[in-house]
Amino acid sequence: MNRIDTAAASQFDLMRRFLLLSLIAICLASVVSAALMSRFLTQRLLQRDAELTQDFVQNVMAIELARGYSLDHPQAARGLLDFLQHVAAMPDVARANVYGTDTTLLWSSENRLGQGKKYGANPELNEALKGKLEIESGEVGVNGAAKAEHFYLGKSHMRFVEMYIPIRDAATKAVIGVVEVYRIPIALSRAINAGTALTWMISIGIGLFLYLVLFWIVRRADQLIRSQQEQLVESETMAALGEMASAVAHGIRNPLASIRSSAELWQDAPQALGGESANDIISEAQRIEQWIRELLTYSQLPDYRREALDPRPLIVQCVTGFAREAKRRNTAVDLALAPQLPPIQANAALLTQVLNNVVCNALEAMPAAGGRIVVAADAAPGGREVEIRISDTGAGIAPADIHKICQPFFTTKAKGLGVGLTLVRRIVKRFGGRVRIDSIQGQGTAITLVFLAAGR
Repeated sequence: MNRIDTAAASQFDLMRRFLLLSLIAICLASVVSAALMSRFLTQRLLQRDAELTQDFVQNVMAIELARGYSLDHPQAARGLLDFLQHVAAMPDVARANVYGTDTTLLWSSENRLGQGKKYGANPELNEALKGKLEIESGEVGVNGAAKAEHFYLGKSHMRFVEMYIPIRDAATKAVIGVVEVYRIPIALSRAINAGTALTWMISIGIGLFLYLVLFWIVRRADQLIRSQQEQLVESETMAALGEMASAVAHGIRNPLASIRSSAELWQDAPQALGGESANDIISEAQRIEQWIRELLTYSQLPDYRREALDPRPLIVQCVTGFAREAKRRNTAVDLALAPQLPPIQANAALLTQVLNNVVCNALEAMPAAGGRIVVAADAAPGGREVEIRISDTGAGIAPADIHKICQPFFTTKAKGLGVGLTLVRRIVKRFGGRVRIDSIQGQGTAITLVFLAAGR
């Protein structure tokens, strides 16, 4: 089956490119913002945890070791080392080390490290000896350039936090060493992972929301631009066509009326010769006059004021008006109207013109042997629209012509002008509806007029 929906139109290339570029930009912005926010969140949580640990260690040392402490004399350092043994036994603490001012390891809760050793370059330790709190985090066994004192720290791939806490002399406040605390913060790691996941989810959600909003705005703008462009082209075409139609109509109608009158007098004359020729003249004059009426109607700007309209009486009136022509063409016309048909947004005069055009086309498409036309009307699913469907068993439309059938002055009929369906489409669209054409060549055509239900 060949189908065309006059309300559907393909998105032009500019819209697709714009949406593709906006998708790339939004995805990139979301990923970068999520990564930066996750990194900031992780650093802030680790920094805050280290500051709390530093405050705890320094405050407890100030209270419990109020008599003073030193790293220069073993007796004076005994109280400090006993305190650090308690620190190393705290939950999540994997190790505690004490370094002197020359970066020598003076004491460690891990006996296998060995005291009195230096473990090479350690920028964090050097900064801590200047009085700064330093933090380092990572995973055990992941970093190939891990420090030597990371040995025996724990299972591979476990997150650790390394804190360098300066120790100050109780009297002079000078830095006399550094306490290095290794923590395996399980609860903190869970909080960091949850915060990171939430950050990514929020970033992706915001990016998706922005893209959907942008897609809706661009789509609406695209539809508005195309609609205005069509109206502009149509208005310009109608202006030129109106001037031409008026000139042609005024120039042809008067002599055409004289020709027809003369042929009728000739036809009515007693024992007139050439009566068949007179009939041909009258028939062709009527056909030319019909063309002129269609051309004038198409070129004019009709009244598109909407009203709540019951389509049932107009459909019945249209079918009744074509009853004699249908009988002459040996064609049956059936009605299939829903019992509860809601009113539509339309105009009585224009709807009548639309129905007449479509039914007339259906009759003209019938073969000489006749056929069947069905005029049906029912509410579309949801009740927001009403569909009027005129189907016939005529010749149908060729696949190559289905997309051109509503173009001005395109016709497949030998004696057609090509403005009937164009006028139908124009009127229905102005009322907010659309026209759908389904056709199978050799089997028939169905034209569906979709109108908005009144109050929608």
